[in-house]
Amino acid sequence: MVSTMVEHSTGLYAKLALGLLSISTLFAWIAYTCTGWGEAVSGPLAGTHYGLWRVCSDNKYTPGCVTTDGWANDWYAASQALVTFGFFGINAALVLQMVYMFKPGCVGSIEVAVPTALICFITGLLYLIGIIVYGAKFGEDFVNPADSDPNWGEYKLGYSFALSVVALVFELVAGLLLILDAKANVVNTCETSARSCHT
Repeated sequence: MVSTMVEHSTGLYAKLALGLLSISTLFAWIAYTCTGWGEAVSGPLAGTHYGLWRVCSDNKYTPGCVTTDGWANDWYAASQALVTFGFFGINAALVLQMVYMFKPGCVGSIEVAVPTALICFITGLLYLIGIIVYGAKFGEDFVNPADSDPNWGEYKLGYSFALSVVALVFELVAGLLLILDAKANVVNTCETSARSCHT
């Protein structure tokens, strides 16, 4: 009697996805926790740094931070919620990707790959919307007023915003790579099973 059990493995796509998700997770953690989403470069509030959860000054002796949790500002709350979904999605995808690559019985399993890819796509899209909202409204409320009021000062988006963009792009690409890896595994499984039937 010939065994038709097929050993699954992961390929280059899965390894690339793991690398991208690892970098994405690191960047997402930095962006989520730091006050580098926006910055007042000049003007009365020069040195003020805006994060998702707090606004802080760059005063040498006191941080002068104010939390934004519960701020009755609709676009800020929307950004916080959407970016939070993206943040947790990236973390969950990384854990599932490690399961997909290293846990016996789950290695190369399409039942793990597809949900992981879906998490990447869905939460990546939510992350993208949150970033777009933040970028557009920060520009509208903080950057653009300088055009009509020279005393307003200069504002710009910061490093946390940029890291978030990179994190969500890496998450989406990792989801695509996972689909390609799962597809390759299905093809290999079918070919191996077909050969087993003819022996």
